[in-house]
Amino acid sequence: MTRENEYLSDEQIKSLKDKLLGDKERILNNISEKDTYHLDKNELSDPVDEASINVQTAHEIRFKNRENFYLKKINKTLTKVENGTYGLCEDCDAEIAYERLIARPTAELCISCKEESELNEKSNFFLKRSKSLGKTLSEIGKR
Repeated sequence: MTRENEYLSDEQIKSLKDKLLGDKERILNNISEKDTYHLDKNELSDPVDEASINVQTAHEIRFKNRENFYLKKINKTLTKVENGTYGLCEDCDAEIAYERLIARPTAELCISCKEESELNEKSNFFLKRSKSLGKTLSEIGKR
């Protein structure tokens, strides 16, 4: 494994990699094949019960989707660790601070680029891309 980010020590990289692998294992252990989302007719005796079950199911699905999205980011980050490019900003190739990586091991941008990215997102609401859909709000509205 060749490393381009010489500012992170082997111990720091190992610590961050262990954290990523721990999160990955936790997510994979929570994924089960038996997760199905259907309503039992006995549970539908009352419209309020049905609405409650629908809301609960929607929350469960949303959390599963977030976990799957995070799992993809973990896998991408682990690939960067193996390639030796972990800890380098994708926009400016600057080193991402170790403190930032501890807080968010899947960080892809240094704090300066991330702040700039967030400012651009806030100032350009209609061209903002949905992370889950990959489309802008104006593209979604054209359906």
